[in-house]
Amino acid sequence: MRRVSNSLFLIICLSITVGLLWGYNEFTNYFNQGKEYQVQVRQLQHRIEKEEFKNALLRNQLSDFQQSVAAVLPSNSALRTQLASYEVRNFASGLRVPASESQMDLSGVIFEKGKKLFKDQKYEKSIKEFRRVLDAYPLSRYKVESHFFMAEAFFLQKDYKSSLDLIDQMVQQYPDNDLTGYVMLRMGQISELNNRLEEASEVYKTVQLNFKNDQLRAQAHKLAEGVQVE
Repeated sequence: MRRVSNSLFLIICLSITVGLLWGYNEFTNYFNQGKEYQVQVRQLQHRIEKEEFKNALLRNQLSDFQQSVAAVLPSNSALRTQLASYEVRNFASGLRVPASESQMDLSGVIFEKGKKLFKDQKYEKSIKEFRRVLDAYPLSRYKVESHFFMAEAFFLQKDYKSSLDLIDQMVQQYPDNDLTGYVMLRMGQISELNNRLEEASEVYKTVQLNFKNDQLRAQAHKLAEGVQVE
């Protein structure tokens, strides 16, 4: 009888021990799982902070770009306002670029350097930077703006042939882009400077007929009215 009692006691002790071990194991697993969730939350927060920083940087670039464009365009306020609106749309699309985009794309950095040189009226140096964007990053989202600034830089240097070559490239590669329409106005002005008034008039009419942007068309119409064709 005593042996039976001892066996029963041992069984009870073993059962209690097994229960405690099982409970400890479950508690440990739950605690470890909680730590994994905390790590995942911290990683997610870090990714969100990086995206917010990237978006803030792009918004700051947008503000600088609008100021530099306003400084080089004709004094017509409607033209400046419309181009600024175009850049808002362009940079908004940049904000939607996936986070997985290649980190080796330095076209934005090079473009910003060229833009600063342009703003400082160091046109020759700025042209080299914009050319780097086009040569090294042909798929960059800054390619249209780089073409535009290069054409403007050549125009301001009175290198009209080089400016016209770039304008022709934009007409062929980006025929529907608003910036192409604006730079075509420079083509008309170059024709006027060379006393080719009929040609200038045709350029302004072409812009009016082929672009849907109302303010761009209005600017072309105003320039056309100033051309006295005999």
